[in-house]
Amino acid sequence: MDILKNNFFVVIIILVSLGLGVLLDYFSGNYGFFIKNINYLDDSGKVKQLAQIDIPVAVQILKLGANFLYALAITIFITIYISRNLENKQKQIHEEELKKLSQEINQNVFSGLFRKLIPDEIFEIIKTDIIENKAIRKKAHWNFVFEEVEDNKIKLISTTHYELHNISSETISDPVRIEIDPLASTEMKARKAICVADGKCIVNYDASTGQSENIVIEDRENGAKTISYSLNVEPKNFITSTFEYETIYSDSVYDSQTTKYPIIDLNINTMFPKGYKFSLHPSLSSELKIVSEGDTHQNFKVEGGILPRQGVIFVLQKI
Repeated sequence: MDILKNNFFVVIIILVSLGLGVLLDYFSGNYGFFIKNINYLDDSGKVKQLAQIDIPVAVQILKLGANFLYALAITIFITIYISRNLENKQKQIHEEELKKLSQEINQNVFSGLFRKLIPDEIFEIIKTDIIENKAIRKKAHWNFVFEEVEDNKIKLISTTHYELHNISSETISDPVRIEIDPLASTEMKARKAICVADGKCIVNYDASTGQSENIVIEDRENGAKTISYSLNVEPKNFITSTFEYETIYSDSVYDSQTTKYPIIDLNINTMFPKGYKFSLHPSLSSELKIVSEGDTHQNFKVEGGILPRQGVIFVLQKI
């Protein structure tokens, strides 16, 4: 419809051409045809007759004119259609190039402004961790559940849950690698790893059942292990990840947890046995607020942004 509206004159030409073609076809059909008998000799010398239809010259001219007008109308229509499609395609490409150029200019202006305000060493960190970052975590939960076990040791079941959002225009890869060393001061082992994209489970690991899907487990020296997997996130899409591990501490707990990607809003939930004191020491860009607390639990919330490598130190001591 856009083509017809923007090329009214051309449409008139097409309709006139088609109308004249139909009219010439109609007039050509009103002429009669003549049959002529032609005598000729065959190979044996006998005289034979051949009937030949004689089409008047006027009919031939009218048919030729009608076919020309039909071809003209079709040619004009195809030419306009193709030229308009090419024009729209070039316009789309031009708009995409302008958008890309605008983004690059904005980024360069932003970078130039920051370079004037802060030292280059600090700017490079901001550029890598914030400006050029292609992923963020949302709806993040860090859950710490402590319990006493034999020999006065403390067991921690830690669960990390979040949505990893790709905020760029290209597919990103998020490699996950977990090192488990039995010779470390604390005993640690992975319990579960589940990653879901568009309702489909793409990574599934459960140490209790031995289930291992799209995950690599490498046995190393001295009983150490490396658990690794990689997540591909499509542009403007996200993957939901849940990772659970277990750590055994000899007595009191002094440990930390940080984030690899920026986080928007974080919930931290803790449960611990009676007779213990739990404390949290944040190193965050946004304020950490206590939501609720009691003798055996403390719940915290961070409303706002958290930068890469920021996190908390958590301490559990017997009273």
